[in-house]
Amino acid sequence: MNLVLNNPYRIVGLLVGASAREQDRQIKRLKQFIAADIAPEEDFSFPSLGNVQRNIEKVDVAASKLNLDKDKIVAALFWFYKGNPITDEPAFDAINDSDLNQVLVIWKKLTLNGEISKRNASAFSNLGTLYLSGVLEGTNSNEALLENGISLKLKFLESEYIKEFKSLATDETYKTTKKELQLIFLNQLQSEIEKSEFISSTNFLDIITQQEFSAKEDFLKGFVQKPIEEIEKNIEEARIKRKADNSNSLVVGKELFKKTSENLKLLKSILGISNLKFSSISDKLSDEILQCGIDYFKFYKDSSTDPGRASMDLFHKAKLLAIGDIAIQRCEENTENLQEWIDNKPERDKQAKIFDDFKSITDLIDEYEGYKETVLNGKQLLASALIYLSNVKDVLGERDDLFIGLSTRIASEAQGMCVSEINNLQDKFSSAFDSSTKVALIRLLKDKINESLDVSATIGSMHLKQDFRIRYERNRSTLIDLKRQLNQVNTGGGSSGCYIATMAYGDYDHPQVMILRQFRDDVLNKSAYGKWFIKTYYHYSPKLVERLKNQRTINIIIRKTLNQFIKLIK
Repeated sequence: MNLVLNNPYRIVGLLVGASAREQDRQIKRLKQFIAADIAPEEDFSFPSLGNVQRNIEKVDVAASKLNLDKDKIVAALFWFYKGNPITDEPAFDAINDSDLNQVLVIWKKLTLNGEISKRNASAFSNLGTLYLSGVLEGTNSNEALLENGISLKLKFLESEYIKEFKSLATDETYKTTKKELQLIFLNQLQSEIEKSEFISSTNFLDIITQQEFSAKEDFLKGFVQKPIEEIEKNIEEARIKRKADNSNSLVVGKELFKKTSENLKLLKSILGISNLKFSSISDKLSDEILQCGIDYFKFYKDSSTDPGRASMDLFHKAKLLAIGDIAIQRCEENTENLQEWIDNKPERDKQAKIFDDFKSITDLIDEYEGYKETVLNGKQLLASALIYLSNVKDVLGERDDLFIGLSTRIASEAQGMCVSEINNLQDKFSSAFDSSTKVALIRLLKDKINESLDVSATIGSMHLKQDFRIRYERNRSTLIDLKRQLNQVNTGGGSSGCYIATMAYGDYDHPQVMILRQFRDDVLNKSAYGKWFIKTYYHYSPKLVERLKNQRTINIIIRKTLNQFIKLIK
């Protein structure tokens, strides 16, 4: 560790507690050796701890750090001092002889029971320094060495013998407290660990939290501010990256989770999960990671890339971090919605397969809305749509609600066009006065009803919603009934209505008219002469009716004549 290996006391080759005169004499002698390019005489630089790179400039820098008490105390906390000559001098000799095992035997024996006394106080500090130097790597892990060093140093700094140590290292005018010395030691150590990555900050904190010392609470409070600021910085950087490119939100979210995990773990171990500072920063972190997942999902959900699982991974990470009710609820709601979307994948795949057919059907509906409502257009709409409907049925199945809905919509549009034209023709027939026009309209109505029944037959074979099928059946029955009625009306040669009789009696279904129709069908229509009479009658009677329809007296005469004729044929 640099705090030990490049300690100012080591550079100048002195122990903590050397007087100002000893310091001046040592620095002068050291510079002379360096200037003469001669190896310095044996001092307290302890080469067994590692090579010491010394030149005049480095010596001057080290000397300057031993002038002010505040700098001297920092250096002293990470170096050796002679507190008990009986035990410390043999230990220093062993270090110079590179016999570190002997050093451990001497100082470990003194510190084994964990109780500090005047006799062994320096052994706690010196052995702590030796562990912190890192030269004992072969005997244990870095973390174990650091833990041993910190434990020994803090026990020493917690003891009453720290006063004697301070007196050795600084002038009498320098005032400090046990807590201040502990904080100086730990802050220097923390800074060194962060620079060298000797161990992680989390592991360092774990070591500290296991110790008992006066400045523990103060150190931990100061320790949390830096990781909080670092996490907030990471969150803001992630937010900027996410907004700049939503397609990269997944990577941003994962990096944010990974980058902040150590600091968050650190804060949790210091503050605890119920601490307001911890819950606040954890919820902010959760919210940003969740938003990364949301933005990634929104960007890719309508593309060929399936974002479901990747976004869900970020949602789960966010939920692990959420502490507050609002943060937890937001994670749960988004997780639930996303899971529903993931579970609905088979249905979405089906929808994708029918997308073109669905669009073609809706385009047809839009196209035919601008067309005239005729039976022909209804028939053509059906013919065009049935191909697409068949494809939809093959993918979704004949019981699928979407398929049945589309099928019903097409059927409804086609039926509506047929009904519209039939109604228009009936309206024209009702308002027509000219018999020839009526005859022409009857013929056209018959043709359109037949065509409508063909369309209706196609509709009947389709998969329809139940409420529409009821309307369809009603419409079909109406068409059949209308066809039957029209078949009773002759438009030029076949059996149908009696125009003059209807005019005379004022009703097509009058009993007397019905008798005449029956006579026509049962008698006249069965002989050549009768058929000729029917043909001639229907050729001239419409014009005759047109002329006589308002002649009341003539109509009475006709009715009386027909009454007499009916008596004869009964």
